[in-house]
Amino acid sequence: MAQESPQLEQPMVHLVHMAVFTLVVAVLGAVLFPSIKGAFMANPFLNGLIIATLVLGLIYAFRMVWRLMPEVNWVNNFRMGESSEQPMPVLLGPMSTMLGDSSRRTILSPASMRSLLDSLASRLDESRDLSRYLVGLLIFLGLLGTFWGLLETVQSIGGAIEGLDVTSTQSATLFDQLK
Repeated sequence: MAQESPQLEQPMVHLVHMAVFTLVVAVLGAVLFPSIKGAFMANPFLNGLIIATLVLGLIYAFRMVWRLMPEVNWVNNFRMGESSEQPMPVLLGPMSTMLGDSSRRTILSPASMRSLLDSLASRLDESRDLSRYLVGLLIFLGLLGTFWGLLETVQSIGGAIEGLDVTSTQSATLFDQLK
């Protein structure tokens, strides 16, 4: 019994999951915005930069997943033996050149297959570098905002302590002023 090779899953499923999660987070952010508006407006430049970086990262992530659709279609058509007039895949270009069209099956040696898979893995890693950088940048900007807020808090506490009248001998009066 000849076993039929399974089709690669279309990335549309993952795009839908990404869109649903993004929509849930956006709705949650819109619901919570009136209560966190004061915190956002404490440093609108930094918080706006964080949101702009997040939006650019989301657009890039959606684009990278969308970019996989022609590649998956090419692989599925090649595995089924259909020679359609599809454009040459970008990520799988060297593989499509090496394998030729689907009418003549080329047998690859293990070494050449390993070389093809390694080059594909390195191209995929290179395309993920920007998304990794954006994630790191978002973490850095969040930490920068946190430390900025802590510095302002320490300054305000220092100002409150500085404004205390320490000339009175009653410590209860001093603590009342501090409160």
